[in-house]
Amino acid sequence: MKDSLFRSAVALALLLLACDLLPKDEFEPTGTQFTLDSNIDVVAITGDPDINDMGPMTIAFRAVSRTSSTESDVLPAGLLLVRRNNQTQHLLFLKDQTVTAQTSTTKTLVGTFCCNRYRDIPDAGDTFDLGPVTDNPELRQIVNLVKNKDVSRSTDMFMVQRAVQMVTDSTGLTQAYIDSLNALPADTTKLGGPAAGRRTPGVRGAS
Repeated sequence: MKDSLFRSAVALALLLLACDLLPKDEFEPTGTQFTLDSNIDVVAITGDPDINDMGPMTIAFRAVSRTSSTESDVLPAGLLLVRRNNQTQHLLFLKDQTVTAQTSTTKTLVGTFCCNRYRDIPDAGDTFDLGPVTDNPELRQIVNLVKNKDVSRSTDMFMVQRAVQMVTDSTGLTQAYIDSLNALPADTTKLGGPAAGRRTPGVRGAS
């Protein structure tokens, strides 16, 4: 009996400690709500195990055209994806990325950055909704700093990820990180277009 009570007390203490470790004023998406082209019907926005050179967290954007033709729209830099599971991180686009919708469900892979480092990294079971284009001044600053930069190298990508989380989960950007973002190599691609040796967001048929 005593052993059972002791284990219950330890479990409760660990639960309370875990709650205390979570931030009290956690980052939440704010800004102007993004509206997708009305000819595109979103089927699902979920985590994906694939790799994408536009961000460390790949998302599968599944959509279908509401017309008899293929439709497309741009998910803009600064757009936030809002988590449905409270234990998962919100996500941020730092690059404009084109999504396509055919007459059957079409999957486009897009790259995003995580916004809540104390929450779980999204996986294939996590779903999201299109949120606002951020009005956070420092996130807007990062968007402007990297919009013409190549973030596809893993070392650069995770430096940018750290910069995002310094804004969302810490004290904000430092001059050292601003200098590092400015020093990133130039992005020689066109919107959604490939550079030599680089992968692009994939567009696939029904899946």
